[in-house]
Amino acid sequence: MSPFAEFPAQGVLPGWREAGAGRPLLCLHGWSIPGTAFSGQAALARRGWRVIAPDHAGHGLSRSLPGAARADIGRLAADAAALIAHLGLDDVVVVGWSLGATTAWRLMQDHPEVPLAAVAAIDMTPRLLSAPDWPHGLRGGYSADQVEQMAVRVRQDWPGLAPAVAADLWAAGSAPSPAAAELVAHGQQHCDPLALSSLWRDMAAQDLRQALRHARLPLLLLHGERSRLYGPAMAAAVGTLNPATLQCSIAATGHSPHLERPAAFNAALLALLDRAGVRFSRAASAPQESRR
Repeated sequence: MSPFAEFPAQGVLPGWREAGAGRPLLCLHGWSIPGTAFSGQAALARRGWRVIAPDHAGHGLSRSLPGAARADIGRLAADAAALIAHLGLDDVVVVGWSLGATTAWRLMQDHPEVPLAAVAAIDMTPRLLSAPDWPHGLRGGYSADQVEQMAVRVRQDWPGLAPAVAADLWAAGSAPSPAAAELVAHGQQHCDPLALSSLWRDMAAQDLRQALRHARLPLLLLHGERSRLYGPAMAAAVGTLNPATLQCSIAATGHSPHLERPAAFNAALLALLDRAGVRFSRAASAPQESRR
């Protein structure tokens, strides 16, 4: 049974799931795995947080949103802003994983009117493509040609490609728990390949280094100690963009520490938020039944 209550997409508003009441924690999932990836963070509802996990266009509850097949990062950020407004949220802590981190940074940049309290990224670079001044792209070296090859493969044979994508989520030298592997496989089956292809291209087109340099919100970065996609040098480089960024490496995890070791990830997230002066409040942002 899911730890979340689920709410289907409404018109152009994305579908979402949530648990608890208190200060809102908006969890934005990664590419090709819907918001069920944050099932382990539903436990934070017992710590005074209202945990909200929407599905991006083309994924899960939002697979059939209008225009999903042509979705881009700007659209995902606008969808997140719309959901925050729809639910009447304030002082929102955003946690973005991979594609979700890119979306969270665009939300911060494009929608300054949205009442955000902090932005946390999970194992993500602000620029997916490598460049002479940024050797911290995907796997330490990712080109535009590789982006296009991936986008074509996703469109042509997503079911065949999905297991290889899933394998990159886990710590190098480790295998996931059966429950985590099943959660990912099930989520991948409920994604639109056309939307995934479009989002992969647009994610690779982003360069959010300036957004991080000029951020006025607390920035957090949680990364997997044994990530197959990014290394410690990427995390260090993100820290040089904005020296106020608070960081934590989650031991024995890869690209998805919140899935691999949810209790350790949750503790690390709360510790970083506490250092940033961001704490829960049971009185804040109680569910707005009349808005649903």
